[in-house]
Amino acid sequence: MAKINERYRNMLSLFRTLRLEGTLTQADLKERLHLQASTVSYLVNDLRQQNLIINSEKSVQTARVGKPGQYLELDNEVAAFLGLYLEETFIDAHVIGLADQEIHYQRIPLEDCLPENLTKKVIEIVQKFTLVYENIKGVGLAVKSVVDSDGNLSSFKRTVMEMEVPKIWKVQGFSSKIREAFPSLSVIVENDANCAAVYCQSSEKHAYSSSMVFVVNVKPFGIGCGITINGELFRGFTGSSGETFFSDRSIQDLVEENNTHQDPVRLMEMLRDSILKGVYFIDPEQVFLTGGLFADISLSAIEEITALFATSPYPMTILTQEHVSLPAKGAVLLVADAYIESLLSAVDRRQS
Repeated sequence: MAKINERYRNMLSLFRTLRLEGTLTQADLKERLHLQASTVSYLVNDLRQQNLIINSEKSVQTARVGKPGQYLELDNEVAAFLGLYLEETFIDAHVIGLADQEIHYQRIPLEDCLPENLTKKVIEIVQKFTLVYENIKGVGLAVKSVVDSDGNLSSFKRTVMEMEVPKIWKVQGFSSKIREAFPSLSVIVENDANCAAVYCQSSEKHAYSSSMVFVVNVKPFGIGCGITINGELFRGFTGSSGETFFSDRSIQDLVEENNTHQDPVRLMEMLRDSILKGVYFIDPEQVFLTGGLFADISLSAIEEITALFATSPYPMTILTQEHVSLPAKGAVLLVADAYIESLLSAVDRRQS
């Protein structure tokens, strides 16, 4: 490995490790990164010079007897990132600091917003947040659509309130227009299920090499899946890996006929075989179920749904209300990585 790449990769690994763990000493970092103590010391100094690392208040009092050490953490206030989860009737907005600690949350109504008006609406929202939070360095957008290699959005499952819209919902040039509007910010646009998969990897501290996250929503009905393989997000050739399509409209019709109240257990009974086919095909270590369907689910319903998959050899976790906005948080992780990668790459070039 070239020296310049090695230093950059080590700085990036140290950043990600601190973001994941919260607070660690240099000795802890040495063990986790499998580096020499002197190398870790140099890396910490490099990140200090960029104002990314600060001494933690946790320090000395809880250090092990005989092995004193200064605890370190990322400075949550030095940079912030805006995560937006675009739903049909609202946008969930999260401002999250560098250390992955939330600063602000807000749900923004999104009424009668046709596809051709979506880009303008998002730009207006981002502008408002960047005026309030001047340290925002990037914007991550989680969208309930396929995001192709050119940054266009497309989906077969869209409604706008009670209005009739085309069955194929498209926004051409969405990503490029957002980037053009904010040239000084890092911008990431990604499918919501993929963002959810990134969030789950982080929340589980990358305990699983492979996992699948199924996002099930009912208004409108749709099911997407985010896949991680060997610890990395798998998007597929066109960015649509994990999208679940049905050969007929039987399930879709049943959901739409009873769209005022959908029984989560009944719906999961209908979706069980489709989910299991995907799970057996990928053969993951862990499976997660989340999305609007599980937002206000009862404990008894969770138990019944868990029982539906009891014969599967794969552990399955249901993520409920507190995780509804997890795609926005996953989008923040992606855009924070993009920002830090750019920043540390420039540092490495200057020091080479």
